[in-house]
Amino acid sequence: MTGEKYLGQIGLTPKRFMPHKVNVIKCPCGAGKTHFAFKNLPKFTHSNHCILYLTDTNMTRDQIISNEDYEAVGYDPSWRYFMNLHSKESILHNTVKWRKGWGTYRVTRAKLTKITVMNYAKVGAILHYADQPFDWSKFDYVVCDEMHNLINFQNINVKDKSTGKTEAVNILKETVKKIEETLANYPNVKIIALTATPQKVEANFDTHPVLTEQEYNSLYRYDTDHELFYRDPFKQFNLIPVGGKGIVYFNTIGSLKDAEAYLNKLGHKTASLWSLSNTDHPMTADQKKVRKYIVKKQRIPSYVDILLFNSACETGINIKNDDIGFMMIHSEDAETQEQVRGRNRNDLKIQLSYLASLPDLPCPVPESFLNRPLTVDDKKALCNDYVRYLKPNKAEPYQWHTDFKNYLTNLNQYNDDNFYQYKIIDKTIKNQRVSIIEQIPLQNK
Repeated sequence: MTGEKYLGQIGLTPKRFMPHKVNVIKCPCGAGKTHFAFKNLPKFTHSNHCILYLTDTNMTRDQIISNEDYEAVGYDPSWRYFMNLHSKESILHNTVKWRKGWGTYRVTRAKLTKITVMNYAKVGAILHYADQPFDWSKFDYVVCDEMHNLINFQNINVKDKSTGKTEAVNILKETVKKIEETLANYPNVKIIALTATPQKVEANFDTHPVLTEQEYNSLYRYDTDHELFYRDPFKQFNLIPVGGKGIVYFNTIGSLKDAEAYLNKLGHKTASLWSLSNTDHPMTADQKKVRKYIVKKQRIPSYVDILLFNSACETGINIKNDDIGFMMIHSEDAETQEQVRGRNRNDLKIQLSYLASLPDLPCPVPESFLNRPLTVDDKKALCNDYVRYLKPNKAEPYQWHTDFKNYLTNLNQYNDDNFYQYKIIDKTIKNQRVSIIEQIPLQNK
């Protein structure tokens, strides 16, 4: 891990947050943005109930609520009725007349000392379906965790629950509209976006960067020793030693199921996770058991070697095992790769990133060309041998400097036994320029 400070150590004050703008806190994964929201931000307001914390996934919500160090509580309809009925001032100054009847609504003073946590979809559903959505003017801060995903998914439609018909209602769009309305009409409410990848937020809202570049660069972040690229995930699976601990990401449930079935045939102990609310592919009791364990312990259970998950857990799962040997991220999207990498809350030796344009290299550099000085003729022979693999339709021979050398040094590859990368050393021996190719194994044994 590199860096000097956690977000809470930067010394932010209420004056750093602007009205009528989305206040973007760009924060690397592992720099303590959730801790800041629940430990530092409450110091800026008179009561925790004046903070609303929004998440992108149920997984994130559940992990926050289960954390005993955070004053957090899940959404309860009675809270909304209570907030609409009483003025902000009366709640702040304890002038609300608490009576036996409130037991029906399950609202207590103890609950109002906690920050309410709910996901974007729940907010959108309340705004769309409820007769009396809650009054946002009573908040001091609305914190939007991983706000880029609100932008990513705002155009995904869901079935209208009120009619049961097939017409689609976009509930996340409702959340976006409410945020825009709050920005326009309630200057006392500060909107804060927490994300490691703020590009989409900045493109869709009028934003204010809270951190200076120097402050951002000083934040802690996890290190990755090696990033390797691949095209065929199943070939990579064949390289993983049985018992090796790792994390695998795919976008879709179908891909997760195919990958898990293949890994199980190879003898690996696996578990896969996706959204609890998915009715087309409901999770099994065993899957729910693994999910519950990870939410509570933030570790992969000992009886699971390889954990697979999809976008439902892309930002909402935290793994603190110190024995993760690799992560495989089957997505070319840079934002997804960064977010998924952040699920592993430790430094990482190997990250395998999907690259569709990666050419096949069915065999490694022959041993006869490794670890010895290669002359111009040697390099020409090696290039000619690989033309048929890398560019079958290429008529002219490969050029060492413009083609093959660049390929080896920039793309890192694999063979049938191990992950590895190549290192090329250029030197002069007896007044002759030569190159030495070294193959460096990377896989943990």
